Amino acid sequence: MQLLTVPLELLHRILIFCHPCDIASFSRTCRSAHEVVQDGYLWRQIWHTYSFDNPHLVLAYRQAVGLYTPEMEPLSANYQWRTQFTQRIRAELLVTKRQQHFSSLSLRDKEAVLQLFISILEQALPADVGHGELQDLSADIEWAQRVLSESMVIAPGALSLEDEEIHELQARIRSGMDEFNWDGKAQCKRRNRSRAIVYNLQNYNHGNGYAPCHANGKVNWIHIGCIIDVISSNLQDLPVQISPARPPSGFGSLRPYSAPGGYSPKDWAGVEGWFAVYLQKPAYDNKATGEDTFALWITGKDLV
Repeated sequence: MQLLTVPLELLHRILIFCHPCDIASFSRTCRSAHEVVQDGYLWRQIWHTYSFDNPHLVLAYRQAVGLYTPEMEPLSANYQWRTQFTQRIRAELLVTKRQQHFSSLSLRDKEAVLQLFISILEQALPADVGHGELQDLSADIEWAQRVLSESMVIAPGALSLEDEEIHELQARIRSGMDEFNWDGKAQCKRRNRSRAIVYNLQNYNHGNGYAPCHANGKVNWIHIGCIIDVISSNLQDLPVQISPARPPSGFGSLRPYSAPGGYSPKDWAGVEGWFAVYLQKPAYDNKATGEDTFALWITGKDLV
């Protein structure tokens, strides 16, 4: 093959402009081509061509604001650029161009794809990278938002009923999506189903700590999704003049230090301070009227 006679650096430069599927096809042409695409430097350049966040910078920024976790320790060693890149491209193909193929995957493969997106959201680049330096954009978050917005894999009608764990993973990702549109009968049914779960007091008991959790203490993401549905639909009903009261949504709002307002550096989620919760007196109280309310003040520490 005459192409293999060119200098390796030039061949790498050519491959950088190729689609990953084309690179895979090239690697299967002969043994020499297969050896060429094993080079870690090549995949590092391809990674940056696709505008993903630099994992080493993400780790450094998370350490700078005190968000370092042991799970990210491998990033400080020899990063597997090819493995990480091919995992993302495979996940993108499965949830967009090959959605029917996704439904035929094994539960293990489905879990791996969904966990990949969750890990990207959990290890996102902070909005504040230390010393008051703001990082407006995260390429990883934008990629995940774009890919999943084009997919029906986590849409309400596509949530898996065959396996509760897969359903939980889908609901966990969907809880951060900015895809609320409350027009039409389908959205009304979704709103009513969510209200039936959120307002059913039988779903809050001693076994789950009177919270949207399972008995084992893990978060019930299906329940969380229903709470978000209810809150979002209620905010949608607000008059236009107070519509800015709706909180930020979308994957970008999940990034540490992305919450609006001022709070201390240790409060990466922005939940410190005081909150006023207004509770209406029950209707069976003869002394109560529709206008009677009382305020319960709690601190952000009580919420976490």
